[in-house]
Amino acid sequence: MTIILNKRILITGGFGFIGSHLVESLIKNNTICIIDNEYRGSNSSYLKKQFPDDFKKIKYYKLDITDQKKLKSAIKSFKPEIIFHLAGIAGVSTVMKNPMKVIDVNLIGSYNLAKSVSDIPSVKKIIYTSTSEVYGNLAFQLSEDDYTTQGSPYDQRWSYATSKLFAEHIFVALEKESGIKVAIPRLFNIYGPRQIGSGAIHEFIKNSINNKALTLYNDGSQIRAWCYIDDCIKALHLITKKGNGIFNIGNPYESLSTTSLANLILDITKSKSKLIFKKLNTTDIRLRVPNIEKLSKLGYHPKFPIRMGLTNTFEWYSNSLKINP
Repeated sequence: MTIILNKRILITGGFGFIGSHLVESLIKNNTICIIDNEYRGSNSSYLKKQFPDDFKKIKYYKLDITDQKKLKSAIKSFKPEIIFHLAGIAGVSTVMKNPMKVIDVNLIGSYNLAKSVSDIPSVKKIIYTSTSEVYGNLAFQLSEDDYTTQGSPYDQRWSYATSKLFAEHIFVALEKESGIKVAIPRLFNIYGPRQIGSGAIHEFIKNSINNKALTLYNDGSQIRAWCYIDDCIKALHLITKKGNGIFNIGNPYESLSTTSLANLILDITKSKSKLIFKKLNTTDIRLRVPNIEKLSKLGYHPKFPIRMGLTNTFEWYSNSLKINP
């Protein structure tokens, strides 16, 4: 897949899960700069191994986006045309333990980025990856123009969704005042090889490989639509090339309950792991399936059925654990 060519592209969070796949899709035909503090690990070694010559050409700044002075200096020095802003903190466990850090990085970091680029003439477009969490705990076929919903501030999980949503407002305001084009993809349950941090598929596959129990929360009937990483990257290219405004990215055709997902993974991995159920001490997200009509008009059609995507993911984790047990 080659859509974006001969551009100077800056990617915050470029060594993360989605970031590293995005870099992989761009590295041979563009000039790349990565800003990442490697807080949740790094896929830099994979990129270096797969693209040794191209990797040497990447400009890399190891810094935190909460440091506006260093952030602006890096952006000003590189002079990007396109910025993908992927840096952020996610994961329910992290949100519950460190809500202030989540807000600091997701909200203040995004504000710093917006302020940093407002007077840099080379910047033509920003793609800010937001989240389906902004739709609340029940999101079925909601369009990008539907109302967003956040829970009580005393339920800490909503600090993530709220920080991401307010950052959307920041970048829309930046577009209005500076003229820089902005696109805001809202991601619905992206999965695949090289996922960093926590996440249902990440945890289920790793535990299955090691024949450890798979932990499901409440009754396991929660429904998600799962989108393979290659489909997500194709969508990001299309949005960058053709789209402005908000777009849902996901695969509504691959929806299943958490229990069905766990059993499918056990079948693929041929694991002897058992399922255990625990009570979730925060809001339970019951249903999340995207409406992708707007994105489809740009030419997006998800191609990866979940069994194929899970098989690819399992094979990668299996090989990775052999190398790094």
